[in-house]
Amino acid sequence: MSLIINVVAGAVIGILVNYLADVLPITRRFSRPICTNCGNLFSARDYLISFKCSKCQQKTNFRTIIVLIVSMVACVLLEYFPFSSLGFWATLPILLFLGVVMVIDIEHRAVLIETSIAGIVLFLIYGIILSGVPQTIIGGVAGFIIMLAFYYLGILFNRVVGRIRHETIEEVALGFGDVYVCGFLGLLTGWPTIVGTIILGILASGVFSLFYILITTIARKYRSFTAIPYAPFLILGAIATFYIRFN
Repeated sequence: MSLIINVVAGAVIGILVNYLADVLPITRRFSRPICTNCGNLFSARDYLISFKCSKCQQKTNFRTIIVLIVSMVACVLLEYFPFSSLGFWATLPILLFLGVVMVIDIEHRAVLIETSIAGIVLFLIYGIILSGVPQTIIGGVAGFIIMLAFYYLGILFNRVVGRIRHETIEEVALGFGDVYVCGFLGLLTGWPTIVGTIILGILASGVFSLFYILITTIARKYRSFTAIPYAPFLILGAIATFYIRFN
């Protein structure tokens, strides 16, 4: 019975992640999802059941199915690998929020200020419950400052390389949204766990970048200074260090 509940809860979380990832980057508020092909407003049936626009027959993003499957699997795994001292239901808001941030960053290469504010409020509450006020506040501030330093180092690196190559490099290694991500992840993990989060995030992104370069080079599609979403790696690092520290 608990397995069925977990799967249903995962499906609900997946639907909410898909919905928020569809509407927030466009309207920055709760609104009806629209077809990106013709601009038609989706009905509940089209959006949740048929997965296609009734006007132009354009199917919804394949990401919809992937997110639903991943969400259900994650909720099942939570039954066997609980998130720290938090119960199953208390963990779902974290799963929902982090899922939204990851999907939006992967698809749009952006971390919205609206989700960042929500993350600060949400993880401030969770952080205080799990780690206490001092560690939570220090973790949030440290995460923000450390990633801010990396952000400016990335800008400096681009300027130096640009001068050497006599060209302007528009793409940056880190966006300022990643600074906010480290800030609210620092609130969740606390100090000094946020340091481990950043280290694991950097290592994970480095491994991914290496494989990306190899694959695109073999396919002869490699382009230097191609931006990759960074928030998912930081989030994965936070989850890993969270389990190491609290479990």
